[in-house]
Amino acid sequence: MNNISKYKIIEDISKLEIPEYIDKPEYVKHKSVGYSLMFAGWLIWFWLLIPLFTLFLWWFEGKTIYQQIVVQAGPYSELSLINMVVMIIIFISCLFIWATYNWVRFYGNDRRTAPPEVTDQQMANSFDLRVNDLQNLHKAKNITLFYNTHGKLEHFDIHA
Repeated sequence: MNNISKYKIIEDISKLEIPEYIDKPEYVKHKSVGYSLMFAGWLIWFWLLIPLFTLFLWWFEGKTIYQQIVVQAGPYSELSLINMVVMIIIFISCLFIWATYNWVRFYGNDRRTAPPEVTDQQMANSFDLRVNDLQNLHKAKNITLFYNTHGKLEHFDIHA
């Protein structure tokens, strides 16, 4: 069988195998059971697996750091503990100096502004709609928008 014909896009909605409960949430029953199972799974993940994984990583990295800094490095080598502490202090000092500079330079200077409000006429023009249709879309609780292949809104349906 040809791969192109096997994987073509189905554009006719009637040929799609979409279950009814996707478009109608009232068909989905026992939502609380699903939410409870999801909550229990997250609790197990956060209270058991994440701390165990973190302890394993601390143990592994602790052994590696001890091996490289204490066992392999001598007191006067480039990777001695004193040299690393000095480098860390220098890096932290650089970050504090940079943060202080930014705080002094930008304190009280808020350059962010709210975007201008869009009128209904501007919004309707951007979608090629009438203002009346746009107001009906705002009031509707359930709508379906139909776009063409170029991404332009062709028509819409308002469901009660």
